[in-house]
Amino acid sequence: MNKRTRTHSNPLANLQEIHFEGFGNDNPIFVDVGAFKGEFMEKLAEKFPNHNFICFEIRTPIAEALKEKFKDKPNFRVFEGDAARNFKNILEPCLNEGASIEQIFVNFPDPWFKDRHKKRRFITTKFCNDLAQWFPAKTEIVFQTDQQFLFEETLEYLKETPYKGINQFEGSVHGIPTDWETAKLAKGEKIWRMKFTR
Repeated sequence: MNKRTRTHSNPLANLQEIHFEGFGNDNPIFVDVGAFKGEFMEKLAEKFPNHNFICFEIRTPIAEALKEKFKDKPNFRVFEGDAARNFKNILEPCLNEGASIEQIFVNFPDPWFKDRHKKRRFITTKFCNDLAQWFPAKTEIVFQTDQQFLFEETLEYLKETPYKGINQFEGSVHGIPTDWETAKLAKGEKIWRMKFTR
């Protein structure tokens, strides 16, 4: 990537509507919101070769790099844009094909520290309440962060949603640490993790 990539990208400023017709099969699906370099999904695919994989990335240069990285993998799709805005457009056709959305990974999202920017976070009370109206109850959402305040605030958001099956856990998901996670742990920093379902 030769272009300078912005560290932060306001999802609410991206009004692009994305549509997807599905993979054409009913293989189970993993979703990564903010896939960044794609190393997590790449390693996950080695463990689960019969799954399909959907990567969301809002930053254009990174999304373009991901598309190039996975261009020869028919069970991968990379979508550029606001994941929350396009979640139903992308995933509902897959559900209509009979596929299960097995897990959604939200790994180390932008914390959006300022109060006025909290509405930019991916997991919000409104998003979870909207999601619960059409999304399968059994799908597991995996949330990981190195920011304790974000973890605790997210737990508070979930209290006002149908997502009550909350389990905190230790260790990398499926034994696969992201590059960010590896760097943080090498510095002795803590990671907060939870899985939740309806």
